[in-house]
Amino acid sequence: MSGTTVGLTSEREIARLISKVERGEVTDVAGELAFGTSAGAHVIGITGSPGSGKSTLVDVLARQMRADGRTVAILAIDPSSHLTGGAVLGDRVRMSSHSQDPGIFIRSMGTRGSTTGLARAARDAVKVLDAAGYDIVIVETVGVGQVELDVLTVADTVAVVLVPGLGDTMQMNKAGIMEIGDLFVVNMADRPETSRFVRDLKQALAVGARHSHTDMPPVCCTVALTGDGVADLWATLREFDERDQASGRRLARCQEQQSRELTRRIENQVMAMLHQTMDTSARL
Repeated sequence: MSGTTVGLTSEREIARLISKVERGEVTDVAGELAFGTSAGAHVIGITGSPGSGKSTLVDVLARQMRADGRTVAILAIDPSSHLTGGAVLGDRVRMSSHSQDPGIFIRSMGTRGSTTGLARAARDAVKVLDAAGYDIVIVETVGVGQVELDVLTVADTVAVVLVPGLGDTMQMNKAGIMEIGDLFVVNMADRPETSRFVRDLKQALAVGARHSHTDMPPVCCTVALTGDGVADLWATLREFDERDQASGRRLARCQEQQSRELTRRIENQVMAMLHQTMDTSARL
C-alpha cells in the first residue's frame, strides 16, 4: 500500500472485522479476510510505563512515517472503562490530528473488564491490519503486564519507552520488558537528568547483552512534544526493518509466530473437547 490510501469502504470492513474479533465471534481470521493475505507490514510494538508519553510519541512518529509516504495503522491497547467497556483513550479523541488522513487507521482495544482473550484478539487484529495492506502497523500497549508482553510477541520490532527520573529501568527489569526490547527510547529527553539516565541505561543494556551474547540494542532520545529526535527514531526503525528482511529474521519470526498460533489453536481445541466431554459425563 505504499503511496496509496485505504478507501472508506475498506476502512469500514476493517473496523467491522476487528469488532467481531474483539467480541470473540471470529475463530479463523484467515478465513474471514476478504482483502488478501499477509502483505508483509512492518509491525512495531511500542510499550512502556503509563505517563511515559507513548501516545504523543506514536502521534508524532506516525506523522513522520506519513511524510515518508508510508501508510500506518495504529492499534492502541488501552485500559477499559468500567461503565462502558470501551477504551478510555478513544481512538478518535487521542491523535485527533490524523482524523482527516486516509492513510492512517487508528483503533483502540480495551479489556472490557477481563484480560482473557485480549492478547489473542490483539494479535488477530494485527493480522487484519496487515492483510488490509498497511505498510506499518504500530501496536501501542499501556503498561508492562503479562497481557502486554503477550501482545508484543506479534511485533517485528519492539521499542521500549522510558523517562528519566521515574525509576523506569528498575520497573522494566522486574517486568521482563528489558529482555524483549529491540531498541530503547528515552522520551522527555530535555530533562536535566537525561545524560545520567542514558549512561546508566546503556550500562545495564551492555551487561544484558554480554550475558545473552547479543548486540546491545540502540538507545534513541526524543522529546515527543517538540518532535526532537523522532526523525532519528524513524530512521533506526527503518534500519531494523531493512536488516531483518535482508537477513531473513523477519521471515523466521513470522514462521515462529505462526507456529505459536497453531499450538495455541490446538490447545484451545483440546480444552474445548475436554470441557465438552466433562459436561456430557456430568449429565449422564
